[in-house]
Amino acid sequence: MSSFEHQEIQVLAFASPYPANYGGVIDVFYRLKALYEAGVKVHLHTYIYGEHQPDKELEKLCASVHYYKRENTYKYFQGWPYVVATRYNKRLIENVRNLAHPVILEGLHTCFLIKELKEAKISFAVRMHNVEWKYYKFLAELEPSYIKKKYFLEEARRLKSFEKCVSDVKILSISEKDSAYFRQTYPNAQVLDIPPFHPYSEVDIPTGKGDYAVFHGNLSISENEQAALWLIEKVFSSLQYPLVIAGKNPGKKLIQAAQNFPHITIEANPPDDKMEQLMREAHIHLLPNRQPTGVKIKWVNALFTARFLIVHPEIHSTTDEQTGIYALTEPVDLKRVITDIQHKDFSEEMLILRRAWMSSRYSNQANVEMILE
Repeated sequence: MSSFEHQEIQVLAFASPYPANYGGVIDVFYRLKALYEAGVKVHLHTYIYGEHQPDKELEKLCASVHYYKRENTYKYFQGWPYVVATRYNKRLIENVRNLAHPVILEGLHTCFLIKELKEAKISFAVRMHNVEWKYYKFLAELEPSYIKKKYFLEEARRLKSFEKCVSDVKILSISEKDSAYFRQTYPNAQVLDIPPFHPYSEVDIPTGKGDYAVFHGNLSISENEQAALWLIEKVFSSLQYPLVIAGKNPGKKLIQAAQNFPHITIEANPPDDKMEQLMREAHIHLLPNRQPTGVKIKWVNALFTARFLIVHPEIHSTTDEQTGIYALTEPVDLKRVITDIQHKDFSEEMLILRRAWMSSRYSNQANVEMILE
């Protein structure tokens, strides 16, 4: 029996975390699952909009689920960030105070509740999925639309100002890099480094060799399209090693760039089983995207399933050849490493070392116990 059996907590999520189909909600959903498996009764408060709707999967994991709508409120015109202002809800505040169990606030989006929780003397911690203002500034850099760029920059400015509300609270940070930022910026905060929660029970990587490299993602997103074009133009244009670029809605520019090279293939909108096969059979997984904050969920997935990994140092800062991980930025270095490792087996010894490293950092059970303690 878990030592946390029958404990009760509240989780305030920024969006209904099912379906768990992108980074932030994947972390929330699998943390809910880990809490459930630890015997904890969770009272979930969450928002419904778009594809984020009420779902029985959440009700299976939680003692109660409370749904709220996002609304445009006067708080935005008082200078709050849009992602915070539209989640402010008086009924939610009343419900949380009445339950009075400790609270996990998901993201800066839900931190309007901090003042209320302090007044009611309810214990809480803030799960930071990234440094929000840095993330929005990064989106602005990539955005071609002038109007959207202006919105992202304004939201970044507001988020940076609003972030001061976490200056003296418990922060559950999602990456070592973000933890360092919060500790340096807010020395009075208590910062705990908790990696993202995920759907994997163990590292499952085929040993041996594949015969191609893969890059995947939503190719209609500017960041991913730019990364794919960079791989074609700067790396694989002068290599003969096969590259598969797989994902949703590739644009005309990307398709035309790939057509110039017979060893580069675009897999547009592959079904889930095809995508899983492409990932599992690849020899090299490429994650060249620059991620200034938070954690790429693709990175976590690849750690559990992929043979050799070439990743931008903004995602993972160090190379560890013994586990098949290379942190690189320069095209000349990528070409050198790809040329070298295409002939290497992913060995049983490398698999054992990857498993040992993952179990020490990415155990859902151990990490949920750290939160509860």
